[in-house]
Amino acid sequence: MVDENQVRMTGSFIASLIWTLLVSTLLFALTGCGGGGDSGGEGRIKVSVTDAPIDDAASVVVQFSGVAFKREGEAAEIVRNLSPSARQLDLLEYQEGRAALLLDNVTLPAGRYEWIRLIVDNEINVRDSYIVLTGGQECELRVPSGAESGLKLNRGFELPADGSAALTIDFDLRKSVHAPPGQQGSTPDCTQAYLLRPTLRVVDDANVGAIAGVIEGALVPEDCLPNVYVFTGSDITPDDLEEAATAGDIDPLLVAGVAIENGSTSYSYRAAFLPPGPYTVAFTCSDDDPTEDDVLTFLEPKLVTVQTNLIASADFAPPAP
Repeated sequence: MVDENQVRMTGSFIASLIWTLLVSTLLFALTGCGGGGDSGGEGRIKVSVTDAPIDDAASVVVQFSGVAFKREGEAAEIVRNLSPSARQLDLLEYQEGRAALLLDNVTLPAGRYEWIRLIVDNEINVRDSYIVLTGGQECELRVPSGAESGLKLNRGFELPADGSAALTIDFDLRKSVHAPPGQQGSTPDCTQAYLLRPTLRVVDDANVGAIAGVIEGALVPEDCLPNVYVFTGSDITPDDLEEAATAGDIDPLLVAGVAIENGSTSYSYRAAFLPPGPYTVAFTCSDDDPTEDDVLTFLEPKLVTVQTNLIASADFAPPAP
């Protein structure tokens, strides 16, 4: 068992949790300043988006035009369009605890909501949602049914009367971006069309913590693709990330990128917006293709416990001789 050093969050990090996060934000129960979850009155809601990284892209731009809410017992949705206009967001700019605010203190009727969906602009031959590869090519990013049905999160939440809720939606781009064979692109410098089938994770901003640490430079040779895999639970054998997991496979909750800085002897990472509980954290230099069942080499995993508004520490160093 590895020592677990809990480090109290700085004021700026707590502020970033409250203010931000991207397109992973819905919750089961939220506290407010008075009132319960009855159908009378109104409450205020805040919706943000955040992202987990992807190796092969320099930018992943998605254009959001609104957020729709389905209230329990009602047939019609409540749609709140983004003001003053749709927003183009590069999801890769919102990692390690950063997030983009879509709605801020928007008023909705209080009560129980069945689901939420993000309305995305995705017209053919229009530069609304797109991906820029690490080689510089800009390719069309198609979001199946993005404009019609949106990106729907089938998880309910309750908005208290005279209270508020802060929700964050985490886009895991490593699992979400696909390049299906035969999908032809329409941009001048890219003949391959990419699909965004989002894997979304929803959290309650009021009930999250984080894991952060450093990787010793000796563990990151020139050909290393450094990533930290975060698994939910304490009795976990780290495994790769694959779309078609077989029985017994446990996918990571998220994969945190390691920030490489020239001239540094150690590198940092941060996995944010984690619900409280035990986690297994593992470091690898191996390349992981989500479409394949890869065998990755991990260092001895660390066991940490995340607490609300705290940062759990997990550092990685070469084994002692």
